[in-house]
Amino acid sequence: MKIYIYSFIIVILVVGCTPAKYNGLKEGLYAEIQTNKGDVLLELYAEDAPMTVANFVSLAEGTNTKVTDSIQGKKYFDGIRFHRVVNNFIIQGGDPTETGRGTAGYRFGDEFTKDINGKLLHIHGDAGMLSMANGGPESNGSQFFITHRAIPHLDGKHTVFGKTVVNSLQLNTLKLQIKDSLKRKNAIDSLRMSVVNSIQQFDTIFTVKIIRIGAVANAFKAGEVFDNEFIKYAEGKKDRNKKAKDADEERFSKYLENRTTFLAKMNESKAIKTASGLRILKLTSNPSGKKVVTNKPIKAHFTLYIADGTKIQSTLDSGNPFVFQLDDAEKPMITGFKEGAATLRVGEKARLFIPYYIGFGEAKYGPFPAKSDLVFEVEILEIGE
Repeated sequence: MKIYIYSFIIVILVVGCTPAKYNGLKEGLYAEIQTNKGDVLLELYAEDAPMTVANFVSLAEGTNTKVTDSIQGKKYFDGIRFHRVVNNFIIQGGDPTETGRGTAGYRFGDEFTKDINGKLLHIHGDAGMLSMANGGPESNGSQFFITHRAIPHLDGKHTVFGKTVVNSLQLNTLKLQIKDSLKRKNAIDSLRMSVVNSIQQFDTIFTVKIIRIGAVANAFKAGEVFDNEFIKYAEGKKDRNKKAKDADEERFSKYLENRTTFLAKMNESKAIKTASGLRILKLTSNPSGKKVVTNKPIKAHFTLYIADGTKIQSTLDSGNPFVFQLDDAEKPMITGFKEGAATLRVGEKARLFIPYYIGFGEAKYGPFPAKSDLVFEVEILEIGE
């Protein structure tokens, strides 16, 4: 009986110590970013992104063991400003250098947890998503951002580990004031984003307060969790790399098979091969047309394919021609396209078969897988003065 009474007293004490504005929150981890514009409350996805959440929480509480010696034991986010704010996109913080390149002294990997159907559990599908800023795969550090809206093209590139929410007092007030469920939802969304939407570049984070609701959250020792998850991630990297390599080899094998079929369909064998490996198939000839030169604007229609038949883009779909200049240093063209376009005249149309090494290269680039040969259909419409 004494054990039960003692447990009951502990529960009463824990609940009693919880401020009223957090009392109604469901069990879990939360972060309150306190700024000069007000407070932003975030629910953290500790179960689905434990390493990322532990990183954020340990930095906030000063328990991260991997930070540089000069900031060991310090609350990392205190006094840091939002160095990047893009209207209707994101607010970004966590970089004391305010250059976009600052870190706490280490990097760690991505957590893209998926459901049984292979879909990401958390995406940039709404305003108020808390996500990691990075410079590419496995380059997370201390920088984070919060979205102003849904930004689906960031899915699978940046780890989502939380979302803005309203506190208990705010929610109870809205429940009393607004009975219509849809109107209440809209009011909640507006309120949880009010401070985020007011943040401007160089607004200040005073501190990040971590709120623990429930036994599991109270047992979450962020510094220890991050250290353990960091080791687990490193140990699993070899297996992930092998799976990625196997998947890419399978993709490339299928690509080669489809490439053979597509290039035959596009009459590659009839194209004239140049010294660089480029092949040019003239579809329409106009010997009297004005010749393409490198230093004048060119108006053209084009359709671009990966050599397996995947269509990437076509100006014909929109009806808006592409205007470019072959010697434009600010918007450089790939080598194979420059060589092929330079052989054409106004009124001529050609199909350019571009090997990857004079295209986008050996590595993956945007929508182009590694070692992607290209097929460019281009029609020269006009050459400017």
